Amino acid sequence: MKIASHRSNVLRLAAAQALSMTTMNVNIINTALVGALLSPVAWLATLPLSLQFLTSMMTTLPASLLMARFGRRPIFIAGVVISSLGAFGQGIAIVIASYSLFCCSSMLLGIAMGCAGFYRYAAADSVDEAQKPRAISYVLTGGLMAALLGPEIARNTVDILPNAVYAGCFFTVCLVQLISLFFLAGLKIPKPVGKSGAGRPIGVFLRMPVFVVGMLSSAIGYGVMSYMMTAAPLQVVNVVKLGTSANATIIQWHVVAMFAPSFFTGNLIARFGVSRILWAGLLAYVATIVVALNATGFWPYWWALTLVGLGWNFLYIGGSSLIAKVASQEERGRVQGFSDLVLTSIVAASSLTAGALHSQMGWHAMTLAASVPISIIAIGLVWLGIHLRRTESAA
Repeated sequence: MKIASHRSNVLRLAAAQALSMTTMNVNIINTALVGALLSPVAWLATLPLSLQFLTSMMTTLPASLLMARFGRRPIFIAGVVISSLGAFGQGIAIVIASYSLFCCSSMLLGIAMGCAGFYRYAAADSVDEAQKPRAISYVLTGGLMAALLGPEIARNTVDILPNAVYAGCFFTVCLVQLISLFFLAGLKIPKPVGKSGAGRPIGVFLRMPVFVVGMLSSAIGYGVMSYMMTAAPLQVVNVVKLGTSANATIIQWHVVAMFAPSFFTGNLIARFGVSRILWAGLLAYVATIVVALNATGFWPYWWALTLVGLGWNFLYIGGSSLIAKVASQEERGRVQGFSDLVLTSIVAASSLTAGALHSQMGWHAMTLAASVPISIIAIGLVWLGIHLRRTESAA
Protein backbone atom coordinates (compact mmCIF):
# COMPACT_ATOMS: atom_id res chain seq x y z
CA MET A 1 0.00 0.00 0.00
CA LYS A 2 1.34 3.44 -0.88
CA ILE A 3 2.54 5.89 1.78
CA ALA A 4 -0.17 8.37 0.70
CA SER A 5 -2.80 5.70 1.39
CA HIS A 6 -1.26 5.02 4.80
CA ARG A 7 -1.51 8.67 5.73
CA SER A 8 -5.03 8.99 4.36
CA ASN A 9 -6.18 5.98 6.37
CA VAL A 10 -4.69 7.31 9.61
CA LEU A 11 -6.20 10.77 9.08
CA ARG A 12 -9.63 9.36 8.26
CA LEU A 13 -9.54 7.00 11.22
CA ALA A 14 -8.42 9.84 13.50
CA ALA A 15 -11.42 11.93 12.34
CA ALA A 16 -13.79 9.00 12.87
CA GLN A 17 -12.24 8.42 16.30
CA ALA A 18 -12.83 12.08 17.17
CA LEU A 19 -16.51 11.91 16.26
CA SER A 20 -17.00 8.56 17.97
CA MET A 21 -15.38 9.88 21.14
CA THR A 22 -17.51 13.03 20.96
CA THR A 23 -20.59 10.83 21.23
CA MET A 24 -18.94 8.86 24.01
CA ASN A 25 -17.97 11.99 25.91
CA VAL A 26 -21.52 13.32 25.87
CA ASN A 27 -22.61 9.94 27.18
CA ILE A 28 -20.03 9.92 29.95
CA ILE A 29 -20.98 13.42 31.07
CA ASN A 30 -24.75 12.87 31.00
CA THR A 31 -25.74 9.20 31.04
CA ALA A 32 -25.27 8.54 34.76
CA LEU A 33 -27.07 11.81 35.54
CA VAL A 34 -29.99 10.81 33.30
CA GLY A 35 -29.94 7.37 34.92
CA ALA A 36 -30.24 9.01 38.33
CA LEU A 37 -33.35 10.86 37.10
CA LEU A 38 -35.04 7.91 35.38
CA SER A 39 -33.94 4.82 37.32
CA PRO A 40 -36.28 3.30 39.93
CA VAL A 41 -33.46 3.00 42.52
CA ALA A 42 -30.27 5.03 43.04
CA TRP A 43 -27.75 2.23 42.52
CA LEU A 44 -29.07 1.62 38.98
CA ALA A 45 -28.06 5.12 37.86
CA THR A 46 -25.00 3.80 36.01
CA LEU A 47 -26.76 0.75 34.53
CA PRO A 48 -27.36 2.40 31.10
CA LEU A 49 -23.65 3.20 30.81
CA SER A 50 -22.74 -0.30 32.00
CA LEU A 51 -25.07 -1.77 29.38
CA GLN A 52 -23.18 0.18 26.73
CA PHE A 53 -19.96 -1.52 27.76
CA LEU A 54 -21.67 -4.90 28.13
CA THR A 55 -23.10 -4.69 24.61
CA SER A 56 -19.74 -3.50 23.34
CA MET A 57 -18.24 -6.60 24.95
CA MET A 58 -20.72 -8.82 23.12
CA THR A 59 -20.00 -7.00 19.84
CA THR A 60 -16.21 -7.00 19.74
CA LEU A 61 -15.55 -10.61 18.76
CA PRO A 62 -18.32 -10.86 16.10
CA ALA A 63 -17.30 -7.46 14.72
CA SER A 64 -13.67 -8.55 14.52
CA LEU A 65 -14.59 -11.75 12.68
CA LEU A 66 -16.87 -9.85 10.29
CA MET A 67 -14.05 -7.40 9.57
CA ALA A 68 -11.73 -10.32 8.84
CA ARG A 69 -14.25 -11.64 6.31
CA PHE A 70 -15.73 -8.50 4.73
CA GLY A 71 -13.13 -5.82 5.50
CA ARG A 72 -13.03 -3.00 8.04
CA ARG A 73 -14.90 -0.30 6.13
CA PRO A 74 -18.45 -1.77 5.89
CA ILE A 75 -18.46 -2.74 9.56
CA PHE A 76 -17.21 0.72 10.59
CA ILE A 77 -19.95 2.37 8.53
CA ALA A 78 -22.63 0.12 10.03
CA GLY A 79 -21.35 1.05 13.50
CA VAL A 80 -21.76 4.77 12.78
CA VAL A 81 -25.38 4.31 11.65
CA ILE A 82 -26.17 2.27 14.76
CA SER A 83 -24.52 4.92 16.95
CA SER A 84 -26.67 7.66 15.48
CA LEU A 85 -29.84 5.60 16.01
CA GLY A 86 -28.83 4.88 19.60
CA ALA A 87 -28.25 8.54 20.45
CA PHE A 88 -31.60 9.46 18.89
CA GLY A 89 -33.31 6.78 20.96
CA GLN A 90 -31.70 8.11 24.14
CA GLY A 91 -33.08 11.56 23.41
CA ILE A 92 -36.58 10.17 22.81
CA ALA A 93 -36.34 8.13 26.03
CA ILE A 94 -35.68 11.30 28.02
CA VAL A 95 -38.58 13.13 26.38
CA ILE A 96 -41.04 10.36 27.29
CA ALA A 97 -39.28 9.56 30.62
CA SER A 98 -38.69 5.90 29.75
CA TYR A 99 -35.83 4.29 31.67
CA SER A 100 -36.16 1.00 29.74
CA LEU A 101 -35.94 2.76 26.35
CA PHE A 102 -32.94 4.73 27.57
CA CYS A 103 -31.22 1.46 28.54
CA CYS A 104 -32.05 -0.18 25.18
CA SER A 105 -30.80 2.84 23.23
CA SER A 106 -27.62 2.83 25.30
CA MET A 107 -27.09 -0.76 24.20
CA LEU A 108 -27.18 0.36 20.56
CA LEU A 109 -24.37 2.76 21.36
CA GLY A 110 -22.51 -0.17 22.86
CA ILE A 111 -22.68 -2.00 19.53
CA ALA A 112 -21.23 1.08 17.84
CA MET A 113 -18.47 1.30 20.46
CA GLY A 114 -17.58 -2.33 19.80
CA CYS A 115 -17.02 -1.48 16.14
CA ALA A 116 -15.22 1.83 16.70
CA GLY A 117 -12.80 0.17 19.10
CA PHE A 118 -11.04 -1.31 16.08
CA TYR A 119 -10.09 2.05 14.56
CA ARG A 120 -6.67 1.83 16.23
CA TYR A 121 -6.04 -1.69 14.95
CA ALA A 122 -7.15 -0.71 11.44
CA ALA A 123 -4.46 1.97 11.46
CA ALA A 124 -1.85 -0.44 12.81
CA ASP A 125 -2.70 -3.06 10.17
CA SER A 126 -2.02 -0.62 7.33
CA VAL A 127 1.56 0.31 8.32
CA ASP A 128 4.89 -1.42 8.79
CA GLU A 129 5.76 -3.16 12.07
CA ALA A 130 7.93 -0.32 13.36
CA GLN A 131 5.18 2.24 12.72
CA LYS A 132 2.36 0.43 14.56
CA PRO A 133 2.69 2.25 17.94
CA ARG A 134 2.81 5.61 16.13
CA ALA A 135 -0.23 4.73 13.98
CA ILE A 136 -2.26 3.75 17.05
CA SER A 137 -1.11 6.89 18.82
CA TYR A 138 -1.98 9.20 15.92
CA VAL A 139 -5.48 7.76 15.56
CA LEU A 140 -6.12 8.36 19.23
CA THR A 141 -5.18 12.04 18.84
CA GLY A 142 -8.62 12.35 17.29
CA GLY A 143 -9.88 12.29 20.84
CA LEU A 144 -8.56 15.84 21.29
CA MET A 145 -11.29 17.17 19.02
CA ALA A 146 -13.76 15.16 21.07
CA ALA A 147 -12.36 16.74 24.23
CA LEU A 148 -13.27 20.15 22.87
CA LEU A 149 -16.53 19.30 21.11
CA GLY A 150 -18.17 16.79 23.44
CA PRO A 151 -18.25 18.86 26.65
CA GLU A 152 -19.35 21.96 24.73
CA ILE A 153 -22.29 20.02 23.30
CA ALA A 154 -23.13 18.74 26.77
CA ARG A 155 -22.82 22.21 28.31
CA ASN A 156 -24.75 24.17 25.69
CA THR A 157 -27.52 21.77 24.72
CA VAL A 158 -28.50 20.43 28.14
CA ASP A 159 -31.56 22.69 28.46
CA ILE A 160 -32.54 23.40 24.85
CA LEU A 161 -35.67 21.23 25.11
CA PRO A 162 -38.17 22.38 27.75
CA ASN A 163 -39.09 19.75 30.34
CA ALA A 164 -36.55 17.31 28.85
CA VAL A 165 -33.20 18.14 30.43
CA TYR A 166 -30.23 16.42 28.70
CA ALA A 167 -32.32 15.28 25.68
CA GLY A 168 -30.87 17.99 23.41
CA CYS A 169 -27.36 16.64 24.04
CA PHE A 170 -28.24 13.26 22.60
CA PHE A 171 -30.18 14.61 19.62
CA THR A 172 -27.16 16.77 18.77
CA VAL A 173 -24.61 13.95 18.81
CA CYS A 174 -27.04 11.86 16.75
CA LEU A 175 -26.39 14.31 13.90
CA VAL A 176 -22.71 14.86 14.66
CA GLN A 177 -21.98 11.14 14.50
CA LEU A 178 -23.22 10.89 10.91
CA ILE A 179 -20.31 13.07 9.74
CA SER A 180 -18.11 10.01 10.25
CA LEU A 181 -19.64 8.43 7.17
CA PHE A 182 -17.80 10.93 4.96
CA PHE A 183 -14.41 9.93 6.38
CA LEU A 184 -14.98 6.18 6.56
CA ALA A 185 -16.26 5.95 2.99
CA GLY A 186 -12.76 6.76 1.69
CA LEU A 187 -10.86 4.16 3.71
CA LYS A 188 -8.58 1.95 1.63
CA ILE A 189 -7.62 -0.99 3.81
CA PRO A 190 -7.36 -4.39 2.07
CA LYS A 191 -9.19 -7.38 3.47
CA PRO A 192 -6.95 -9.78 5.43
CA VAL A 193 -5.29 -12.51 3.42
CA GLY A 194 -6.29 -16.03 4.31
CA LYS A 195 -9.14 -17.48 6.34
CA SER A 196 -10.22 -15.84 9.57
CA GLY A 197 -9.84 -19.16 11.43
CA ALA A 198 -6.24 -19.73 10.27
CA GLY A 199 -3.20 -19.42 12.48
CA ARG A 200 -2.49 -20.35 16.09
CA PRO A 201 -5.29 -20.87 18.61
CA ILE A 202 -5.97 -18.29 21.34
CA GLY A 203 -4.50 -20.62 23.94
CA VAL A 204 -1.04 -20.12 22.43
CA PHE A 205 -1.30 -16.36 22.91
CA LEU A 206 -2.51 -16.76 26.50
CA ARG A 207 0.84 -18.38 27.25
CA MET A 208 2.74 -15.37 25.88
CA PRO A 209 3.70 -12.85 28.61
CA VAL A 210 3.85 -10.08 26.00
CA PHE A 211 0.25 -10.68 24.89
CA VAL A 212 -1.16 -11.27 28.38
CA VAL A 213 0.46 -8.19 29.88
CA GLY A 214 -0.52 -6.10 26.86
CA MET A 215 -4.11 -7.27 27.23
CA LEU A 216 -4.17 -6.70 31.01
CA SER A 217 -2.59 -3.26 30.73
CA SER A 218 -5.06 -2.03 28.13
CA ALA A 219 -8.12 -3.80 29.60
CA ILE A 220 -7.62 -3.13 33.31
CA GLY A 221 -6.20 0.31 32.55
CA TYR A 222 -9.36 1.12 30.60
CA GLY A 223 -11.49 -0.38 33.36
CA VAL A 224 -9.96 1.77 36.10
CA MET A 225 -10.33 4.89 33.97
CA SER A 226 -13.98 4.06 33.25
CA TYR A 227 -14.54 3.29 36.92
CA MET A 228 -13.36 6.73 38.05
CA MET A 229 -14.93 8.57 35.13
CA THR A 230 -18.35 6.94 35.58
CA ALA A 231 -18.64 7.93 39.23
CA ALA A 232 -17.13 11.41 38.91
CA PRO A 233 -20.28 13.13 37.51
CA LEU A 234 -22.38 11.64 40.31
CA GLN A 235 -19.90 12.90 42.89
CA VAL A 236 -19.32 16.33 41.34
CA VAL A 237 -22.96 17.16 40.51
CA ASN A 238 -25.09 15.22 43.00
CA VAL A 239 -22.86 15.05 46.08
CA VAL A 240 -20.43 17.99 46.07
CA LYS A 241 -22.94 20.18 44.17
CA LEU A 242 -20.38 21.83 41.89
CA GLY A 243 -22.89 21.92 39.01
CA THR A 244 -23.17 20.55 35.48
CA SER A 245 -20.83 23.18 34.01
CA ALA A 246 -18.03 22.23 36.42
CA ASN A 247 -18.66 18.58 35.62
CA ALA A 248 -18.39 19.25 31.87
CA THR A 249 -15.11 21.12 32.41
CA ILE A 250 -13.62 18.33 34.53
CA ILE A 251 -14.58 15.69 31.95
CA GLN A 252 -13.31 17.92 29.16
CA TRP A 253 -9.83 18.14 30.62
CA HIS A 254 -9.95 14.48 31.52
CA VAL A 255 -10.45 13.69 27.82
CA VAL A 256 -7.69 16.13 26.86
CA ALA A 257 -5.36 14.23 29.19
CA MET A 258 -6.49 10.96 27.62
CA PHE A 259 -5.65 11.96 24.07
CA ALA A 260 -3.19 14.89 24.02
CA PRO A 261 -0.22 12.64 24.91
CA SER A 262 -1.01 10.58 21.80
CA PHE A 263 1.03 13.06 19.77
CA PHE A 264 4.17 11.72 21.39
CA THR A 265 3.31 8.42 23.17
CA GLY A 266 4.28 6.38 20.11
CA ASN A 267 7.63 8.18 19.93
CA LEU A 268 8.17 7.66 23.67
CA ILE A 269 7.57 3.93 23.24
CA ALA A 270 10.07 3.84 20.36
CA ARG A 271 12.66 5.71 22.43
CA PHE A 272 12.26 4.27 25.95
CA GLY A 273 10.51 0.97 25.36
CA VAL A 274 6.95 -0.04 26.07
CA SER A 275 7.64 -1.32 29.61
CA ARG A 276 8.74 2.10 30.90
CA ILE A 277 5.66 3.75 29.37
CA LEU A 278 3.38 1.19 31.00
CA TRP A 279 5.03 1.83 34.38
CA ALA A 280 4.56 5.57 33.89
CA GLY A 281 0.85 5.00 33.28
CA LEU A 282 0.61 2.88 36.42
CA LEU A 283 2.27 5.60 38.53
CA ALA A 284 -0.25 8.12 37.19
CA TYR A 285 -3.03 5.84 38.47
CA VAL A 286 -1.43 5.65 41.91
CA ALA A 287 -1.32 9.46 41.98
CA THR A 288 -4.98 9.51 40.95
CA ILE A 289 -6.00 7.52 44.03
CA VAL A 290 -3.98 9.77 46.35
CA VAL A 291 -5.53 12.96 44.92
CA ALA A 292 -9.08 11.55 44.72
CA LEU A 293 -9.04 10.46 48.36
CA ASN A 294 -8.32 14.04 49.40
CA ALA A 295 -10.66 15.77 46.93
CA THR A 296 -12.78 18.51 48.49
CA GLY A 297 -13.41 21.00 45.65
CA PHE A 298 -13.16 21.59 41.93
CA TRP A 299 -9.39 21.43 41.47
CA PRO A 300 -8.72 18.12 43.29
CA TYR A 301 -11.41 16.43 41.20
CA TRP A 302 -9.94 18.10 38.12
CA TRP A 303 -6.47 16.75 38.94
CA ALA A 304 -7.75 13.26 39.75
CA LEU A 305 -9.57 12.93 36.42
CA THR A 306 -6.65 14.49 34.51
CA LEU A 307 -4.16 12.06 36.03
CA VAL A 308 -6.34 9.05 35.30
CA GLY A 309 -6.68 10.25 31.71
CA LEU A 310 -2.91 10.48 31.33
CA GLY A 311 -2.41 7.05 32.87
CA TRP A 312 -5.03 5.58 30.53
CA ASN A 313 -3.19 6.92 27.49
CA PHE A 314 0.09 5.24 28.40
CA LEU A 315 -1.51 1.94 29.44
CA TYR A 316 -3.93 1.75 26.53
CA ILE A 317 -1.47 2.64 23.77
CA GLY A 318 1.34 0.64 25.33
CA GLY A 319 -0.85 -2.42 25.83
CA SER A 320 -2.41 -2.13 22.36
CA SER A 321 1.01 -1.91 20.73
CA LEU A 322 2.04 -5.17 22.41
CA ILE A 323 -1.14 -6.88 21.23
CA ALA A 324 -0.79 -5.53 17.68
CA LYS A 325 2.61 -7.08 17.11
CA VAL A 326 2.13 -10.65 18.39
CA ALA A 327 -0.36 -11.84 15.77
CA SER A 328 0.18 -12.58 12.09
CA GLN A 329 -2.20 -11.13 9.51
CA GLU A 330 -4.55 -14.11 9.45
CA GLU A 331 -4.66 -14.23 13.27
CA ARG A 332 -5.50 -10.59 13.89
CA GLY A 333 -9.27 -10.95 13.66
CA ARG A 334 -9.49 -13.49 16.48
CA VAL A 335 -6.64 -12.15 18.62
CA GLN A 336 -7.72 -8.52 18.55
CA GLY A 337 -11.36 -9.53 18.98
CA PHE A 338 -10.55 -11.68 22.01
CA SER A 339 -8.45 -8.91 23.55
CA ASP A 340 -11.20 -6.33 23.12
CA LEU A 341 -13.74 -8.84 24.46
CA VAL A 342 -11.74 -9.00 27.69
CA LEU A 343 -11.36 -5.22 27.68
CA THR A 344 -15.04 -4.43 27.29
CA SER A 345 -15.99 -7.10 29.86
CA ILE A 346 -13.79 -5.41 32.44
CA VAL A 347 -15.02 -1.95 31.50
CA ALA A 348 -18.67 -3.04 31.77
CA ALA A 349 -18.09 -4.53 35.21
CA SER A 350 -16.12 -1.47 36.29
CA SER A 351 -18.79 1.07 35.37
CA LEU A 352 -21.58 -0.86 37.12
CA THR A 353 -19.38 -1.46 40.18
CA ALA A 354 -18.54 2.24 40.35
CA GLY A 355 -22.21 3.23 40.51
CA ALA A 356 -23.04 0.60 43.12
CA LEU A 357 -20.06 1.38 45.37
CA HIS A 358 -20.54 5.13 45.06
CA SER A 359 -24.23 5.00 46.00
CA GLN A 360 -23.82 2.47 48.80
CA MET A 361 -20.38 3.23 50.30
CA GLY A 362 -19.35 6.67 49.04
CA TRP A 363 -16.50 8.21 47.06
CA HIS A 364 -13.64 7.31 49.43
CA ALA A 365 -14.43 3.59 49.64
CA MET A 366 -14.99 3.47 45.89
CA THR A 367 -11.63 5.14 45.25
CA LEU A 368 -9.73 2.83 47.62
CA ALA A 369 -11.19 -0.19 45.82
CA ALA A 370 -9.37 0.90 42.64
CA SER A 371 -6.06 -0.10 44.25
CA VAL A 372 -6.89 -3.78 43.63
CA PRO A 373 -6.89 -3.70 39.78
CA ILE A 374 -3.93 -1.33 39.84
CA SER A 375 -1.98 -3.93 41.83
CA ILE A 376 -2.82 -6.58 39.20
CA ILE A 377 -1.28 -4.40 36.49
CA ALA A 378 1.84 -3.94 38.63
CA ILE A 379 2.22 -7.71 39.05
CA GLY A 380 1.84 -8.18 35.30
CA LEU A 381 4.52 -5.59 34.53
CA VAL A 382 6.95 -7.28 36.92
CA TRP A 383 6.26 -10.58 35.14
CA LEU A 384 6.85 -8.96 31.75
CA GLY A 385 10.13 -7.47 32.94
CA ILE A 386 11.37 -10.86 34.16
CA HIS A 387 10.36 -12.48 30.86
CA LEU A 388 12.11 -9.85 28.75
CA ARG A 389 15.31 -10.12 30.79
CA ARG A 390 15.30 -13.91 30.40
CA THR A 391 14.70 -13.57 26.66
CA GLU A 392 17.60 -11.13 26.30
CA SER A 393 19.88 -13.41 28.35
CA ALA A 394 18.97 -16.43 26.21
CA ALA A 395 19.73 -14.45 23.05
